[in-house]
Amino acid sequence: MSFSLTTPTSVTLSSLLQWKSSTSSSPLTLVFPSLNVKRRCIVPRAALESASGNGAVVASPPMPDSSDYGRRYFPLAAVVGQDAIKTALLLGAIDREIGGIAISGRRGTAKTIMARGLHAILPPIEVVVGSIANADPACPEEWEDGLSEGVEYDSSGTVKSQIVKSPFVQIPLGVTEDRLIGSVDVEESVKTGTTVFQPGLLAEAHRGVLYVDEINLLDEGISNLLLNVLTEGVNIVEREGISFKHPCKPLLIATYNPEEGAVREHLLDRIAINLRC
Repeated sequence: MSFSLTTPTSVTLSSLLQWKSSTSSSPLTLVFPSLNVKRRCIVPRAALESASGNGAVVASPPMPDSSDYGRRYFPLAAVVGQDAIKTALLLGAIDREIGGIAISGRRGTAKTIMARGLHAILPPIEVVVGSIANADPACPEEWEDGLSEGVEYDSSGTVKSQIVKSPFVQIPLGVTEDRLIGSVDVEESVKTGTTVFQPGLLAEAHRGVLYVDEINLLDEGISNLLLNVLTEGVNIVEREGISFKHPCKPLLIATYNPEEGAVREHLLDRIAINLRC
C-alpha cells in the first residue's frame, strides 16, 4: 500500500491510519513525487504506532544506498572462460597457505579483474582488537610480539575481537623495504620516548590477499625478500634498536605480462601454481 506525499512532507497520523487498515500487517509505502525521488521509504506499522503524541509523522526523503558509491569490481563468476585460473583462485581462497598463484598473460586478459573478483567473495575475518597484523583470536601462538600483554578482555574473560573485511593489499612496483616489512615510527618514538614499530604492507596483508601486479618488473631484492617472508610465514624485523616479529600468511596472487619481460626462474619455482591466460 502506498501513500503519495506532496509538499509539505509532514502528514498527520490519523490520515495515514485511514489508508492503513488496523488489521493489516504489511508496511506502508511513502512516495515523494514532489521531491523527484524514485525510491520508496518503507514505514512499518510499529513506527506509526510509536509516533509522537501530537499525531504527526515527518517523512524524510530516503538516503541513498551506500553501495551505490565507490569502486565496484567485476564478479569472478562472470569472467568467461579461464576455468583453470578461477579454480586455482578458489582453491587459494579455501587454503591461503596453498603456496601462491602466478598468472601470466597479455594486457586485457582479466588477470587483475579475477584477483579482485576473488577478494570480493572472501568472507570477513575475526581479529583481535588492537592487533596490527590481523591476529586470529583462536590462534594465540601466532600473535605478534607484545599483543598478549596488551590484549583486552570482556566481562566473561574472552579476548575482545572484531569482524573486519578480509584485507586486499597490492604491492606497488616502487615499494621500499621499510614500507614492505615495516620500520621504526620515528615520530611516535620521539613522542613516547620508546622505540615504536610501524607495520608494513606484509602486516596488513596477513590472513588476506597479497597482490603483486607485474611481478616481473619488481625489484629483485624486494621480490626475494617478499617470497622469503611468505615461505617462512613470519616476518622478523631487525631495525635500529628494535626487534619485532609478526605472522604473515596471506594468499599470494602474482600477475605479469611476459611481453614486458620474463620472470626469473627461481621466483616461479617458489610459487606453487603457475598458469597462463
